[in-house]
Amino acid sequence: MTAGAQAILQTVQRIYDAALEPDGWPQCLDAVRDIVGGSHAIFSTSTPLGVDLSTCSRMDVQLHSSRCDRILHSDFWAEQMRRFPAGVARTQSSMLPVRDYERTDFYQELIRPIGGGLAAVAVPWRQSSDWSAVRVCRPLHDRDFGEAELTTLQTLVPHLAKAGRLSRRLATTDPRAAGALAAIDALGIGLILLDRQGRPTYRNERAEAIIAARDGLLADSYGIATALPAQTRVLHQAIAAAMLMGGGPDDMDAALSSSGDMARRIPVSRRPPNGPLVLTVVPAPTIGRRIDREDAGGVAVLVSDPDRRLRIDTGGLVTTYGLTRREADLAALIADGSGPAEAAATLGISIGTARHYLKQVFEKTETHRQADLVRLLLHSFVAADIDAVTGR
Repeated sequence: MTAGAQAILQTVQRIYDAALEPDGWPQCLDAVRDIVGGSHAIFSTSTPLGVDLSTCSRMDVQLHSSRCDRILHSDFWAEQMRRFPAGVARTQSSMLPVRDYERTDFYQELIRPIGGGLAAVAVPWRQSSDWSAVRVCRPLHDRDFGEAELTTLQTLVPHLAKAGRLSRRLATTDPRAAGALAAIDALGIGLILLDRQGRPTYRNERAEAIIAARDGLLADSYGIATALPAQTRVLHQAIAAAMLMGGGPDDMDAALSSSGDMARRIPVSRRPPNGPLVLTVVPAPTIGRRIDREDAGGVAVLVSDPDRRLRIDTGGLVTTYGLTRREADLAALIADGSGPAEAAATLGISIGTARHYLKQVFEKTETHRQADLVRLLLHSFVAADIDAVTGR
């Protein structure tokens, strides 16, 4: 292994160490700075709750705290970051010529005093409600970053994206809540946590994907809504009732009396041919109190997509009930809504063989009809959402 490859591997390891231990970000960014070749490096994350900044150890954040705060909350900074494509390392000068940048008040008042000017920049992720940015910087009078240095930073971008998301998630939950969140992610269910004003404080990746589609469910930093006003009113009533229920027995009585028989599961219409999303609104004080905000209300909105196909763990069926591989495949197709004839066609077998397999499945699982079999598979053998587990 070459020295360069070894240095990249060591830097990647420090990136993941920093995700698990927030105090490790300065050392991680020291490594990023050194391998890319800069005077300092910063990693920032912007969410509806604010902007977080991590810096390399060479940069004295305490000394420059006021200036850094003005940088991160300036319109110029936000506009710059919006212009960079997600996941691609670029020089700042490719987006704004050095001579033009040098004449800005932003550079003269905020960047020049902290020794910046030139930068190799990447936006590891950008979603509807948040984004992150890594910048390796040099003074403006130095040479600009070259292609080899950008390639090195590009190699680190996917690792910074995963580590940044993990760090953010661990910061908003303690280990007891993390297990529940991981289970929800694995099942492919969207999760939105709301504060007392009905504003999202946390959205998992599945919820982000559903919201980004802008098909039925809408959300921003101020709240959530549906495409239809009538459904939005029902949703907001359910959220208000759940907030009261999370406050204690007295509040729960008030919530029940005010909400009547209002359903907690709310269908949200989408554009044809998509079927409706199903929103479940529940009090979640245990998770809510672990969000790092005093006004966390502990209300969870679970978002299910009935059209999203679930994968049945056929290996688990083989191990648990002694099914053959073909029998397990047939059972999975039945659970996904196929009839015996359609399942037979998919597997390339005759309908008679499919019925024989199904009879064997019933005997081995001790079920007697398709409805019982489907219930068993959906309750106990839904495979985890691999993308959710790996973060892909």
